[in-house]
Amino acid sequence: MGNEKRLLLAVGLMLGVVLLVNVLFPPQRPLETPTEIAGPEVSEPSPPAVEAESVETQVPVLPQQVDTLALPGVVATEEIIEDTVWVEGPLYRFGFATRGGRLVSAVMLGFESLAVETKGEPVELVPPRAADFLTHRWLVGDDTLDLSGVQFEISPRRGLTLASGGEPQTLTLPYRYPGTEFRVELQYTFYPDRYVIGLEGRLAGGPTGGWWVVGLGPGLLSNEGDPEQDYESNLAFTAKGLDGVQSQKVTDVATGERLTLDGPFDWVAVRTKYFVVALVLPLEAGAENRFAGLMIEGLPEPYRAQGVASFPVTRQGDFSYTAYIGPQDYGRLAAVGRDLNEVTPYGYKWLQPVLRPLAGAITTVLVWMHRFLGLGYGWILIVFGIGIRVLLFPLYQKSMRSQMAMMQVQPLMKEIQEKHKNDPQRLQQETMKLYKEHKVNPLGGCLPMLLPFPILIALFFVFRDTIEFRGVPFLWLPDLSQHDPYYIIPVLMGASMFLLQWIGQRAMPQSNPQMKMMMWFLPIMMTFLFAKFASGLNLYYATMNLASLPQQMYLTKKRKAIAAQPPPSSKAKGPGKKAKG
Repeated sequence: MGNEKRLLLAVGLMLGVVLLVNVLFPPQRPLETPTEIAGPEVSEPSPPAVEAESVETQVPVLPQQVDTLALPGVVATEEIIEDTVWVEGPLYRFGFATRGGRLVSAVMLGFESLAVETKGEPVELVPPRAADFLTHRWLVGDDTLDLSGVQFEISPRRGLTLASGGEPQTLTLPYRYPGTEFRVELQYTFYPDRYVIGLEGRLAGGPTGGWWVVGLGPGLLSNEGDPEQDYESNLAFTAKGLDGVQSQKVTDVATGERLTLDGPFDWVAVRTKYFVVALVLPLEAGAENRFAGLMIEGLPEPYRAQGVASFPVTRQGDFSYTAYIGPQDYGRLAAVGRDLNEVTPYGYKWLQPVLRPLAGAITTVLVWMHRFLGLGYGWILIVFGIGIRVLLFPLYQKSMRSQMAMMQVQPLMKEIQEKHKNDPQRLQQETMKLYKEHKVNPLGGCLPMLLPFPILIALFFVFRDTIEFRGVPFLWLPDLSQHDPYYIIPVLMGASMFLLQWIGQRAMPQSNPQMKMMMWFLPIMMTFLFAKFASGLNLYYATMNLASLPQQMYLTKKRKAIAAQPPPSSKAKGPGKKAKG
């Protein structure tokens, strides 16, 4: 059973218990109480994402004429001496090959690999021997100019070194087609304190228009402790268009199979659990510049598929896009615009409109507390759990008062049940009248208790997908985003849940077999379900339970005091008549 299904089952059980307690204690009532902005339309239909020949590794021979320029292929790749030009800043180190101008290395300097073979080294996103990462092709008419094998004269040849807080710098990749005036120039602009890269292209000396095709590589390299699990669950090509986010897992693409995600798209990307490489339409660009589509072809290597995306070239022969190569940091992704933060999946699609903003808000609060208080994230989760319980205390007080009011009117409710047991309609009328006279809300006892569950669900996805908790240790826990290897926290969570129920039932009828069974069954079941959840989630929930113990003891004391009081008298003298005074 997957963790998401475990979560749904766990929340369902907890909700069932909340509702069951309010139905059974006080005794049962006779009857239940009834109970995105679309972007502008593209004026012309978009062409297919990429022609089939655009993904061939072999350079095509295209003798046809396009205006005055012949495109007879490219020079043989074996004649090219390949070199690598490096761009290094405070956050990253990128390597670009002179052959094809492709990306051969993308090192995240602020993140350590958790994989066994490379543990402790900086995260590397580009797989070994990846031959089509940020390569370029130009489609015009029926012709293709494949630039993945040509020699770019990268400038400056020594590369770039960016200082923190410094100015952005540009790497230029020019190429002139032999024997003609046709030339292509690519420019990458790097920012020292951002993972954003500006991409600009210009075509001159020949035909213009057509479609530019960029390779997104064969998928990213996983740097997690269990790479296979990361590949199977998270490695995917994804894109966002007018109909929302589309995603295609690499493991679902067979070798040689070609799938197309049809645009138009505002961005296209390839991601793992924590990192992403994306091409994004700039905020100032119009709808006509959107990506036409994203084509994916399965490769023979395990967990590998080639992705290519296309976008239009203007009649002036230029284009401008934004690349993001870095962590799936909610704040950084959101700052890029075009809803790039939606590249991080938060649960089922029907839950995402609620979970995304809630998870983003919780992450922002936790990161702010971490920086403001100067505490590790483990201690921050403990403080956060206690803080949530304190903030909800007034609502729990209201819930307690509602439960007490329900307990006080139970003798009167029994009288009504006995008197009108053969008249269901009158029974319901008198029951609702009793609630109104004594200002009792039948649902007031359970609604405030439901509020922590959205936070719990959001935290599940925060710990599953948020990079801030990746590899963060706490006490004996090696990683707050992974399960407790010794299962201490899940057992503590289950024990605290049992203790809460045991204290709460001390003031309730002890003869009810359902609640006695639930007191044992639920903590055991929840311990089993939470055992493989992130240890940070278990730490938060166990803290919430332990912080609830004083309140539960206070509630039990009040219940006992009310149980010892004589039952209130009804305000009704007879059917439809109110007592005087």
